[in-house]
Amino acid sequence: MKRGDIGIALVLIAAVAWFGISKFMGEDGTAKGTYAMIEVNGKHYDTVALTEEPRDIEIRTARGYNLLRISLEGIEMVESDCPDQLCIGFGHVHDIHDTIVCLPNRVFVEVTGEQIKGSEPDAVVS
Repeated sequence: MKRGDIGIALVLIAAVAWFGISKFMGEDGTAKGTYAMIEVNGKHYDTVALTEEPRDIEIRTARGYNLLRISLEGIEMVESDCPDQLCIGFGHVHDIHDTIVCLPNRVFVEVTGEQIKGSEPDAVVS
């Protein structure tokens, strides 16, 4: 091994170590203590922590049925009896201000929590 090879190896080891420590410490731009606030028909329905054990939340109203699932990946809409099924396509949401909306059944889910410094938007366009 040459002197340059040792330098490159040290830089790679430092980069991998920094990446591993930042992921382990939770400094990946996501939120500390994230919650999903669920509203039905414009009124607060429930607030759930996204760090909880996996569980399902059934929402039954006069307008329809929705099933939300909390897992390690975040929260997602897994079932709905609305005609267009667009709310199913949102997938798992877990970052602050991510939303799931089911307009026909009037279900709104937003992820809230404490932002880590540096994870705010770079710019806002109006």
